[in-house]
Amino acid sequence: MVSYSIRTLVLSLSVASLASLSLAAPATGTSDCSVLGAKQGTNITYSDVANCYASIPFNEEAARATLDSLTTFFDDYYVARDSAMYPRLAKPFQSDPVDIIGKLKKIGRTRYTNDRKFHTDVYEAVESLHDGHAAYAPYCYVAYMFVQPMSMYAPVINGKQVLKVYKDNKGRGYEDCTVIKIDGKNGMAQVKKRASFLMNSKDPNVRLNEALASMAYKPEAGDFVVYPGQFAVRNLLPKNSIVRYELQCGGGSKKAIAVADEWVISPQMPWQFTDTESYIKNVCLTPVQATAGGLLRKRDLVSISSERHDEVYALSKRVFNAQAAAVVPPAPSVTSPPVATPTFPPIYPEAIKIAAGNSTVFFQLKDRPTVGVIVFFAAMIDFNDINFMYQSLETFYQKGVTDIIIDIVSGDGGYANVGPDFAQLFFPNKGPLDKLIKMNLRVTPATQQLSAKVFNSSDGGYSQMGNMFSLRGGGFYDSSRFFDFANNRLYTDNSLYTDTVTETRNGRKATYTKMTAYKSTTHPVHPNLANYPWTNNPARLRIVTDGRCLSACANIAYYLADEYKVPTYGIGGTKGEPLSKYQYAAAGAVTQEGFVNMFAFGNMTSPFKPTPYQGIVSVVVAEFFAPGSKIPLEFDGVRYATDFRLDYDPINARSRQAMWTQVAKSAWK
Repeated sequence: MVSYSIRTLVLSLSVASLASLSLAAPATGTSDCSVLGAKQGTNITYSDVANCYASIPFNEEAARATLDSLTTFFDDYYVARDSAMYPRLAKPFQSDPVDIIGKLKKIGRTRYTNDRKFHTDVYEAVESLHDGHAAYAPYCYVAYMFVQPMSMYAPVINGKQVLKVYKDNKGRGYEDCTVIKIDGKNGMAQVKKRASFLMNSKDPNVRLNEALASMAYKPEAGDFVVYPGQFAVRNLLPKNSIVRYELQCGGGSKKAIAVADEWVISPQMPWQFTDTESYIKNVCLTPVQATAGGLLRKRDLVSISSERHDEVYALSKRVFNAQAAAVVPPAPSVTSPPVATPTFPPIYPEAIKIAAGNSTVFFQLKDRPTVGVIVFFAAMIDFNDINFMYQSLETFYQKGVTDIIIDIVSGDGGYANVGPDFAQLFFPNKGPLDKLIKMNLRVTPATQQLSAKVFNSSDGGYSQMGNMFSLRGGGFYDSSRFFDFANNRLYTDNSLYTDTVTETRNGRKATYTKMTAYKSTTHPVHPNLANYPWTNNPARLRIVTDGRCLSACANIAYYLADEYKVPTYGIGGTKGEPLSKYQYAAAGAVTQEGFVNMFAFGNMTSPFKPTPYQGIVSVVVAEFFAPGSKIPLEFDGVRYATDFRLDYDPINARSRQAMWTQVAKSAWK
């Protein structure tokens, strides 16, 4: 099962499915995309994009086809359709119940005349689920990335949490100035309002961390780099062309500084068009073969493939290039002179980098050499990565490391089986069944028919490459890839999809498989593990997280913290409030394209047509359950809160080494 992190791309949409649709462009000579197309991705203004989007005519037939496709996809195959309607979720969750089918039907009853408005409403309806695996994002209206030159954070200073400038890419020296107001309203309230709309967590404090600036390890840079946060980075067209800030710099006696910053705009991919008609053809409707060097970055969705190049382009989540894009912005509008960059307190000594792999990087603290740190930045762990980590743990041992911090701050998604794989590095004395977490899947007549056709299908050996299985073969609907608890073995027939159960969740019935699990993998015996002081000893381990750890990363946190009782430290969010260990922990999801491909493999027609506009459309099809719980782990809030809390300050927000030292001092005195 895959919970994949998006890296390169495969954009595919059936052109045949668009044959019956026609989106007429304005008459020749009145195109409002021509100015945008002529700029070739440089010096783009807000009005260039806004005028282009506004020139795309609303097409009722395309809108109806979009809703028909999404309604079937979410109603019949989204495993969390009914769980999303829980009236009250346990803290740290704070999220309203969402009837996604009801929202789609309401949109269908609304009279639209504006194309962007229709697709934005659908985008936001799906986003309201706060489910990072559920998405509708048409490239037509997320084609450009909007970045503010200033990013912000919310440190706690002298016991009080304040909103401050984290980085000013215009070089005006506003770092650590207090942000009093944004667009004339309280600055922190404005940031929290933005955070309330973000999709990736049901915890408002995780969403706050997502909205603000943070640091994440970027293997290409070999270091930690700044992610500006989703207040400063947008995919949808912002409401206004300028964000107005009121800053207080150098103490409360100083005069407030008014700053008006335009959005810095870059194309998400190298789109090719000359007018509205060609924009509709090449961006909205026609598949685009993009390049690996585009600005569109990772997002935690699924392509169910163990090949790392077989992924999809997705929305900008970790927009590391955003800071570079903001370096050459329009001239600033400032009513007061810039202030000098403040002098920051000295940071802790750098940690020693021991080794760097495809998914993890190992450090040793200089000021506390008995403490090692494993930074988890991607869940693309395969067997080669596992061997690398065993070797690195041996290096830790040889260098005198006795205690380990596992840093999953902003950890990315990837293979769903990474949780038990990673946990075996530290807790190897468990049998195969102890390594499994139970799950179930939605069942429909169409998937039952498909499962009969694809049982025991081959995926060309891809499922043996460190990932459970790929889209090759029957994917989620091949029973032979799942564990049969009744007979203590993998399924030898198709009974997973024929011997089903009917459950009523929040007033709606649906058919599900019985509890199952993906195939477990037991690592080869490594005799040196018994010598390590941290093996089977949670007291020698600590996890530090900001709650933005994505679903495959969440599986690691779940196994280590919930199953093996490794203490967790949460950093950021709102002072004094609980924080989740991870964003969401769904078992597996699939893009609309991947779903259609699985049916094609079984020589069947998909039960729905792809949406007319190309883009990212995905749902969760399988869900995890913690032992003894009847609530899917995605909604099981009592499993999420960290054991201890840390606040960001001007030092640890800019130095991961400072953060690690704080955790080490708290954990091991």
